[in-house]
Amino acid sequence: MALLPAKVIAKVSARSSGDFAVTTWEWILRADGQVYYRLSELNGKPERNPWTPATRLPAAELEAAHRDKNTAAQMLDAIVRQQGYRR
Repeated sequence: MALLPAKVIAKVSARSSGDFAVTTWEWILRADGQVYYRLSELNGKPERNPWTPATRLPAAELEAAHRDKNTAAQMLDAIVRQQGYRR
C-alpha cells in the first residue's frame, strides 16, 4: 500500500529576474516540517520540475506552524528570503 504524501501547510512563490531569464519558484512547507522548492515558470512559460528538498523546520517551530497558517506562511517566507529569493 502506498503512503500518502504529507499535507502542505504553507506555500509561497518567489520571482527572480536576471539578464537572460525571469523565473518563478514555488516553495512549500509540508506538515512533516520538510521545505521543498521547484521551478514553476521560465520566462512566463510553465515548468513542471520535481520538488527539491531545501531544509526541515525544527520541532518547536513546526508546532507553532501547525497552530496557525499565518505563522507557517511567515516562517516559509523567511526561509525563502534566507535563500536569496524575493516574493
